[in-house]
Amino acid sequence: MAEQANLREMANIILNIRQEVDKLKTLGGGYKCVEMNIVRMSAMIKMLELDINDAADVLGA
Repeated sequence: MAEQANLREMANIILNIRQEVDKLKTLGGGYKCVEMNIVRMSAMIKMLELDINDAADVLGA
């Protein structure tokens, strides 16, 4: 049960990170260094979503 709660909490944090990265993308538009790092961060966030969010969904957390 604790694992499911942890998975749901991690999934929520990942969602918050995704939203903050989207804000950064909007604010940093036009700066190449920001744009390139947003691409990298988005890829890492996607991997977390696939690993954690999918597991939380399967377990019903």
